[in-house]
Amino acid sequence: MDISNLLITLGLNISSNVIYDIIENYLKKTTSPTKEGLKETLISELKINGAEIKADKIIEFLAKNGDITIEGTSIYASEKIELVSSKNTFFSFGNNSISKTDKTAIETRGNSKIVGKDGAKIVQDKDGSIRFYT
Repeated sequence: MDISNLLITLGLNISSNVIYDIIENYLKKTTSPTKEGLKETLISELKINGAEIKADKIIEFLAKNGDITIEGTSIYASEKIELVSSKNTFFSFGNNSISKTDKTAIETRGNSKIVGKDGAKIVQDKDGSIRFYT
């Protein structure tokens, strides 16, 4: 089975060189690799760097089982963008990233970043509001 098919069976529809590196490191470090172990490793190490992410209406980043780090990335959805953390997880958005809807924008310059953890949330909504929850 190739890595793309493996990712699909894990319910992950993502691909990048970093994913392949994480899988390779997991297989090198684990004497008895499992599908569940690989999935947990992938989920806990999601780092988005230098990407361009677009959606027609809504994008939601949910740090449910692991942390999410977004750096040097451009995000666009016409109506709504959410960054959400769960208990014992965090999201980090920054280092020259921009999150933009038709009515809002959050831009980080240089090494600045926004971090949310343990249930924190940022919502850029279709009404033009930007709300922070802690």
